[in-house]
Amino acid sequence: MTEQTRYVMGIYELSAMIRDTLEYCFPAPQDGYSLNAYNQRKTMVKHLLEENSPFVLFCKRNEAPTKDDPNVKIGDRILTQLNEFVDDVYGDESRIVKIDHDKVVVESSLMIQLLDYVIGLHETISDICRGYEATFRKEGTLESDFEELLKTDDPYYRAVAFRAVAVSFNNKFIEYNNAVRTYVSQERENTGVDPRTKPGFDPKVDPSCAFINNELGRLMGFFNFLVRHNKSEDVVFNDAIKKMTGYFDYFSGKRQLQNGQKMGDVMREFDAVFIPLINPYRDAWLRIFNKVFADLREYEANLIKRQQQEAAQAPAEENKEETK
Repeated sequence: MTEQTRYVMGIYELSAMIRDTLEYCFPAPQDGYSLNAYNQRKTMVKHLLEENSPFVLFCKRNEAPTKDDPNVKIGDRILTQLNEFVDDVYGDESRIVKIDHDKVVVESSLMIQLLDYVIGLHETISDICRGYEATFRKEGTLESDFEELLKTDDPYYRAVAFRAVAVSFNNKFIEYNNAVRTYVSQERENTGVDPRTKPGFDPKVDPSCAFINNELGRLMGFFNFLVRHNKSEDVVFNDAIKKMTGYFDYFSGKRQLQNGQKMGDVMREFDAVFIPLINPYRDAWLRIFNKVFADLREYEANLIKRQQQEAAQAPAEENKEETK
């Protein structure tokens, strides 16, 4: 472990905390989400965002202007987005994930906002880490374990994120169909005519249907973003992406159900595309993460020991000077 790798690990660990927040995009286990895990993440995230932490220092040093507003620095914008995420998920007055009577509660209506936070911020921090990786490689100082950590991180994160998108897409699709049925029922009651019989029937003229359709579009955008930034060359992983892509045609109506097939079957298969991959990718990531983290703890323990020795030697050196 080198000092420069130690520094970047302070940034990388933040991306891992953000990735693990995807847990709240899935249905709660029978005994509920772990309060202990939530509190540990909350403590860790706040620690990683302390004033002189590697991530905060990186943001403060990144003074390049943003493309859409030259008066706003890129580092300031990233830090603002991160703090908004923390406030909404791990803050004392959080809106999306909160503690209620010692239980972790997720506001399901804000699930798309949570995905927006996680997918955007994780990609940003991942890019920062890979920027350091490229620099270290060029300088000949890249540690192989750190390189392997980033390599295994991407498919593990992306497999979880793809499934999170699938779960939310299924939920919104059900919501959309319910909204369409409500719209049709109201129109029939008000006009005596089934709007589906009219030429060019489009339920999106109804505000509720239009709003949910827009949310489905956002989820499709998250999926495309994840695909576009995929760094894995694993054939199995990329085949799963293609498989998931094909299911969207069922939702849009471009692909017809087969004989005996029901939309519920399609939705369950859609949700399950990445499930078989998550644990193997997690295991591969965890093996290298534990090794790097053990090296980091040893490095920091030795660093503290050296600092203590230097501090103890300082008075002795001063006394020598005084006796001369």
